[in-house]
Amino acid sequence: MAMPEDSCELDEKLEEKQRRKKLQGYIFSACIVLVFYFLLKNTRSVSMAIDHVVTVIQPILMGFVMAFLMNPIMGFFEKRLRKLFENVCKNKNMAAKVNRTVCSIIALVILAGVIIFIFATVIPNLVSTVMYLADHIEEQIAAVLDWCNVVTKGNYEDALMKAKDNNIGDLLEQGLKLVQKYINYDEQDLMSTITTSVLTVGKIIVNIVVGMFVSVYVLMSKETFKGQAKKLACGIFRPSYANIILEISRRSGDIFYGFIIGKIIDSIIIGIICYIGCWFMSMPYPVLVSVIVGVTNIVPVFGPYIGAVPTVAIIFLTEPRKGIYFLIFILILQQIDGNLIGPKILGDSTGISSFWVVFAVVVGAGFFGVWGMIIAVPIVAIIYYIVGQSARYMVGKRSLPLDTSEYITMDHIDIIENKLIPFSENHEEEKKARRRGIKHTK
Repeated sequence: MAMPEDSCELDEKLEEKQRRKKLQGYIFSACIVLVFYFLLKNTRSVSMAIDHVVTVIQPILMGFVMAFLMNPIMGFFEKRLRKLFENVCKNKNMAAKVNRTVCSIIALVILAGVIIFIFATVIPNLVSTVMYLADHIEEQIAAVLDWCNVVTKGNYEDALMKAKDNNIGDLLEQGLKLVQKYINYDEQDLMSTITTSVLTVGKIIVNIVVGMFVSVYVLMSKETFKGQAKKLACGIFRPSYANIILEISRRSGDIFYGFIIGKIIDSIIIGIICYIGCWFMSMPYPVLVSVIVGVTNIVPVFGPYIGAVPTVAIIFLTEPRKGIYFLIFILILQQIDGNLIGPKILGDSTGISSFWVVFAVVVGAGFFGVWGMIIAVPIVAIIYYIVGQSARYMVGKRSLPLDTSEYITMDHIDIIENKLIPFSENHEEEKKARRRGIKHTK
């Protein structure tokens, strides 16, 4: 006789539990809407607060970025020096710590050397090129106009010569006046600007030095940090949710690591190929041009075109014919990179289509500039992965197919049999029949 009462109590508890879950879902959704509204309403204040926080923790962020780039270098040396330190140190734990410390420092030295080499190569060449073009710009433009006259076989000689004789000097003079109009400092403003610039540079140098120490400490304790994060996730969330968070974290790390490191390797290869091509074709400024092409290639989709504009302009002003050859060479090189080299190195590290790559680059550039263009693609790939897994989980709970391709030709869900019904040739007739059936049942 007690069994029906127990089952009723159990049903009531289940219903109460479901009501609580729904209420919690509504409260959570309302909180998200309120937070989103607050962020939109106070965009400027939130942006200023974020900028302040980023400024304060800038050395820490630099350290994490350095550690991220140093990690594969450290891992490479750590595997090869492990036996050496195990033979020297009898204690395995001590050998592992010494090996990690030495390899972290080696990775830091290599990373710093690469960055210094890039700056030491690009900045002097860039300054000398700009100074030379500034001093000889009128001659350079005149030479380009002469070349255009030769190419067009004198068909536009009058217009070109008129531009050469009159317009070049006028344009330069107007440009100088425009610069003087917007750069009109008195001595006090100039000293203030110089002082601010020196302090800013000094602060950046200090942040970089602090970031170097942080990067070594992060690499030495990276396993501890991972363990602490996993422990915290397991303590806060239920096991099922903790497993989901850990899986998303692993996938996010793979996406970020695969894309950023792969893109850097791809850009280095493109820079080297560009240098070899420039050297073979006797292009002017081969080192400067190759470094610019390689560095800008890190930016997805638009990077090759960003790098092509200044490099083609520099070469074209120096030697117009070679500027056209270089433009053709860059277009061919970027096609090879986009269809052969890039896919081989990056593989399917992001798992998103070309549309989402372009979307990520545009949105990232709009919010965070150049850095946004670089990191937006893996971030969108992570969000895409999370949304995709959520969709799989939700349709799985409803016993519907998990494969996306089965939904492409879907028309509706059969409510009785709980299956997807595809489009058919007599689609309109079926819809009318269904409507008639609904009216009839009513």
